[in-house]
Amino acid sequence: MSDSKIFILIFLEVGSYMLLWNMFNKKYEKRLCKSALIVFFTSLVVLITNYIYPPLQFLVNYLFLLLAIKFTFKKNTKYLLLEFGLVLAIFGIMQLTLIIVLRLSIPAFMAKDDFICLLIANLICMLLSFYIYGYVSYGKLMIFFKQENCKIYFFSVNLLIYIVTAKWVWNFKRHEFLDEIALYLVIPIVFILANLFFLEYQMKNNEIKKSLEEYQKYSPVISKLLEDARRRQHDFKNHLNTVYSLVIVSDEKSLKETIVQYMDSLSASMENMEKVLQIDNTVVTAIIYNKINEASKNSIDFKYTIQGDFKFLFKDYELSEVLNNLLDNAFEAVLSSKDDLKKVFLNIGCLGENCIIEIGNTGKRIGFNDIGKIFNAGYTTKKGENRGYGLYNVKKIVESYGGRIQLSFENSYTVFSIKLP
Repeated sequence: MSDSKIFILIFLEVGSYMLLWNMFNKKYEKRLCKSALIVFFTSLVVLITNYIYPPLQFLVNYLFLLLAIKFTFKKNTKYLLLEFGLVLAIFGIMQLTLIIVLRLSIPAFMAKDDFICLLIANLICMLLSFYIYGYVSYGKLMIFFKQENCKIYFFSVNLLIYIVTAKWVWNFKRHEFLDEIALYLVIPIVFILANLFFLEYQMKNNEIKKSLEEYQKYSPVISKLLEDARRRQHDFKNHLNTVYSLVIVSDEKSLKETIVQYMDSLSASMENMEKVLQIDNTVVTAIIYNKINEASKNSIDFKYTIQGDFKFLFKDYELSEVLNNLLDNAFEAVLSSKDDLKKVFLNIGCLGENCIIEIGNTGKRIGFNDIGKIFNAGYTTKKGENRGYGLYNVKKIVESYGGRIQLSFENSYTVFSIKLP
């Protein structure tokens, strides 16, 4: 086969692959232009290596494509291997299915002119890839990206090895491959479906386990809150007796002023308790009650506003991680500040169709050089080990639901804002 024909076939094949890969990476700017360059240079590399030892050529071509994606898009190696294996499996299954359908429809397919047959197959693959890229949601495949589990990467690498092996057989022992093509198709399909089932089952078990941990974590807090409410209810009789005594001992002129002063002080002490008990979310209730007590001990002015009808997509343990990380950072910031003004606020509610969380604090602002790095894994301006993952985890949770987190500075406050669809 001539060099021009090989270039055309490889260009179409790698182009289809990159379209599928971009389905998982739509956040990158100029991704299609960068992908087109990768397709072009990969096709050139295939031509250049066409005259070396075939198995070595095969390895070099795949290695070049992998490295080209890594350095062009600056991908983490772990995630790249996961995506590379999954996309290659989707693409391989699509190719195998297409060849089977064409051979059943056209008995002479792949019997004579390989170039025409392969050109037809690759053009159809390109059209299918365009359709998948533009219209098809990848749904349950996101299960792989929501879990960081060594089993997932082990599965992906094994799948990658299988597909690469099948491609090797296709390139160098095509007739034997065509005789057993149905078997080559069934194996990866069964492999993927079985692993999807077990991984989804494991994910559900992990969520149940995390939910149970959250319950155990906040159950004592809620119990303490209820005990505090009962104690205040018990004290209510004493407050009534006090008011009655004030009526008895105060003269008529100062009676009104005396009672108003007492009721104002009583109302202020009851306000936080009443607001907390009205929150229609156990996790939020427990977190805010903890922070009220912490603020009281450390002389921090902690204010919060909770809109009654807010609904978040977060699971309880995710909501806990988001709020605790941001509030802990805010409290640490004001406690380490030398300023007398120690204020923290939390706002939760809805704005139009979006759910909003805002957490702000006074104190030293984040340095200009740190702003672009604070959401990176492991990056921290604080001393100590195992730091630098709080904001990274918050960002990952928020973005997994299609939301975004932003940092801003308003007057004397540093504010983190989360906006969710």
